[in-house]
Amino acid sequence: MSNMLALDIETANYSHEIGGWGHSHLFEPTVVATWDGEKGTVYSNESVSKYLPEGTVVKKMHPKIIGDDLAEHVAKGGMVLGHNLKGFDLPIIRDALDCWTAGDIMAKSQEQVFDTSVLLKNIVGHAVPLSDACYHTLNKGKLMNSHDAPIEWRKGNYSKVAEYCLKDAELVYELWKHGVEEGIVKARCRKTGDVKEYEVDW
Repeated sequence: MSNMLALDIETANYSHEIGGWGHSHLFEPTVVATWDGEKGTVYSNESVSKYLPEGTVVKKMHPKIIGDDLAEHVAKGGMVLGHNLKGFDLPIIRDALDCWTAGDIMAKSQEQVFDTSVLLKNIVGHAVPLSDACYHTLNKGKLMNSHDAPIEWRKGNYSKVAEYCLKDAELVYELWKHGVEEGIVKARCRKTGDVKEYEVDW
């Protein structure tokens, strides 16, 4: 286990349904998942355990419960890890769940947030989807397209979405770890269409 806690969130709705990204308080969070390199924790108010790995901790998706867990982690010197963490996950946890611990973490992002999306964009020159980086770097894929998660939730496939959410947290952790250990991440360059190796100093 490291000082990194990977985090991912899923919602029941889309940005275009709420008037755009500027209305993050109108998102409807369904699942929050974290992965510390050894075990996962899933927060949801529905029954979601069916497909989760043995040993996964399941808790209610309540702002105090999530906030207390995140606060405990960063108080020990830990960082919160994610892909588009600053632009999606943390703002939604802060605004839609009214979890102000997420806001506190964002305010100290230099010390407490590690966003692979932001870092890769600065290196590659354009946004790199998590699916692309993980496929080319780790030879691993996501369990579903991110666009499909709200649809699956609306169908009542709560456990399927929870499994997907936790897997995304695991993937971003593995991507970060690979960058630390190998010093490279692979991604497809939009300009040339080629898959390239990019040096990372994580």
